[in-house]
Amino acid sequence: MAEKQRADDKHANIEILLKEAVKLTENGDYEKALEIYNELARYEIPEVFNNMGNVFRRQGMLGRAIEMYKKAIQLSPNFPLAYFNLACALMEVDRYNEAVMFFEKAEKLGLKSFDLDVQLALCYIALGNKKKAKEKLMDERVKAEVEKYVEGGLEL
Repeated sequence: MAEKQRADDKHANIEILLKEAVKLTENGDYEKALEIYNELARYEIPEVFNNMGNVFRRQGMLGRAIEMYKKAIQLSPNFPLAYFNLACALMEVDRYNEAVMFFEKAEKLGLKSFDLDVQLALCYIALGNKKKAKEKLMDERVKAEVEKYVEGGLEL
C-alpha cells in the first residue's frame, strides 16, 4: 500500500511540474521551463519532449526542436500532436515533403484541426500539389487564412 502511495505522489508531483513548465513557457520564461523539462526528461514522458520541442522552436532552435519531437514520437508512436509539431518545425526549414508526411500522419492518428488544415494547404501549395491544396481550400476559413501567407494571391 505504501508503495502505491509513493507512486501516486510521484505521479502527482510530475503533473504539477509539467503544468508549471507549460505556464512558464506560455509566459516566455523559457529557461526556467527548460530546467523543469530537463528534470522531468528522465521519466521519458512523451509530452515532456514535445513541450521541450515547443520551447526550442520558440527560441528559433529548430534542430533541437526537431530532435525533441522525434524523441516524443519514439516514446509514443501514436502521439498526433508530436507529429504535428514536428511537421511545423520542418516547414520552417523548408522541408515540405517531410512536413506533409508528418501532418498526414497526425491526421491519420485522429488530429483534426483548423491549424492542421491550414498548414497542410500551405505545404501542398509549396510543393505544387494543386489537387490536394484545392481539397483543403474548399473550407472558406482555411482558404482565408492561407491567403494571408501566399504572396500574390491563390491561383490554383
